[in-house]
Amino acid sequence: MNLFQPSSSPVHSVSFDVRDRGLLLADGVFDTSLVVRGQIMMRDAHIDRLLDGAVALGIPLQRSQIEGAMDQAAPPESSGALRVTVTRGAGGRGLAGEVSGGATILANLTDYDVSVPLPAVHVQESEILRNPTSINARHKTLSYTDNVVALRAAVSSGFGDAFFFSPGGNLSCATAANVFVQLGRDIVTSPIDDGALPGVIRNWVLERGYIGEFVVSERSVSRSDLLAADRVFLTNSLRLFQPVSGFEATHFEPLLPEGCEALRSQLIGR
Repeated sequence: MNLFQPSSSPVHSVSFDVRDRGLLLADGVFDTSLVVRGQIMMRDAHIDRLLDGAVALGIPLQRSQIEGAMDQAAPPESSGALRVTVTRGAGGRGLAGEVSGGATILANLTDYDVSVPLPAVHVQESEILRNPTSINARHKTLSYTDNVVALRAAVSSGFGDAFFFSPGGNLSCATAANVFVQLGRDIVTSPIDDGALPGVIRNWVLERGYIGEFVVSERSVSRSDLLAADRVFLTNSLRLFQPVSGFEATHFEPLLPEGCEALRSQLIGR
């Protein structure tokens, strides 16, 4: 077997079975979390999501395995973005090929500066529709081709991100973030049935029920809702809260609703 990888780096190279189904078939799940001074933000929620994804794909995985990988990759006082990848492992050829061993677990911490909030981003609508019935929409699987293609198309057109919509015409999510829409005194975010990924920060905000004095809830967001929004913002475990300045030709106030900064400070321990 020959391996040609011009971009390989000794710093990021490990012994790896090239029969791994994660590499060959995107047969696995992953999670990204924020590490601040040795503390993995919302650690249990991230572990739970990885375990839920592994169960959905039928990959045997123990909580202790994830905990050990996280602790080894993010030692005390470290900070950055922690990515944990779990694949079914190495196996034979074909979709139903037998796995020769247990799951493969990769954990890596990279630099990420959370001290400065991200600027507002202008987004376009992706030509790709989000399939709410797909396991890829409900779990963070390794199959991210739609997301990659949509983001690259947006950037090449002068935008910073893209929004996915469901076949029914409702807003689903951004390429790597959930979307919240402020309509008057209400803030709403798309339900799972419209293709929204159940993100860790999204779920945390929904459980709280409020951002400042705004009531937060989950409901379908139509295009007309989005175009009529006062403010729009994104959430994920690294960006935390990022304002959206516009959608296509429609512009929004490029600021976060009052209360987001307090939540951000609470998350990062400030």
